Amino acid sequence: MNPFRASSLWCRVTTWTVTVAMLLPTVVACTSPGPYGGPGTARLDGIVVDGTRRAGEREPGLAIVTRYGVREEAYAGMTLQPGDRIDTGPRADAVLRYASGTELVLRPNSGGRIGSLTDFVGEVFVKVKGFFSVDTTFVKAGARGTAYLVRTHAGGETTVVVVEGIVDVGSTTGAWQTVPLSAGTMGLAHPRAPQPMAANVDDLNRTHEWVERVERLVPAPSGVSRSALIAVGFAAAIAAAILLSRNKGSDRGDPPATSSTPAEAGTRGTRPPPTPPPYPPREPR
Repeated sequence: MNPFRASSLWCRVTTWTVTVAMLLPTVVACTSPGPYGGPGTARLDGIVVDGTRRAGEREPGLAIVTRYGVREEAYAGMTLQPGDRIDTGPRADAVLRYASGTELVLRPNSGGRIGSLTDFVGEVFVKVKGFFSVDTTFVKAGARGTAYLVRTHAGGETTVVVVEGIVDVGSTTGAWQTVPLSAGTMGLAHPRAPQPMAANVDDLNRTHEWVERVERLVPAPSGVSRSALIAVGFAAAIAAAILLSRNKGSDRGDPPATSSTPAEAGTRGTRPPPTPPPYPPREPR
């Protein structure tokens, strides 16, 4: 071989080798998954036991992950791939977080498949970053950048309660057209389309207390709690629910709700029913 040609070939090979070596860290950084894995994956950031404490490392008997048909104990820090199913036991709340920033808080005895949450049963609170949906057997609740609660019931009925933004509630079987629910409203879906109504204020308060308690025990990775932002969202939803309830009553022409004592009720001709005697009256002899 011509020595000059061999030298030129060697120079080209050396140049390509150096170039690839320089670019390799960048390529690896772009393709390697972050702390939450690739698209659609989630991380089990924590499990709360009996609503009072964070589970210890590798503490068994709290939640199960099913992967390719194989069941295994779930533990904090575990990465869940699309298609994996997670189910919480009767003592465990679980916090799942996605790379997008979406967070799920699962109640005990709840579960579904990872990706967007599918085949879901139980109760889950969702804080969405980007697009996300929770799909039960018959109901699909999808949203972009909002917060809402999904709760399943016997027979496939599903309650959706919206805290922030708008949630589109549809039928997985095409039984009805998608119905949008706004903040402070709720709907019970299947077998008929949900009818938007004011959310139950007590239910909103209970949900807020639950989410806040779990998030205190399983803080965000940055160490900055987002409970204050959630509190603002729940406060706004409660205010909207109260306003919707009052407006609905006004539309029906209902009189304003007032409290009254039995004496006041009697003066309006609406005496309370008589109190029954503590024992049956004696028959005359």
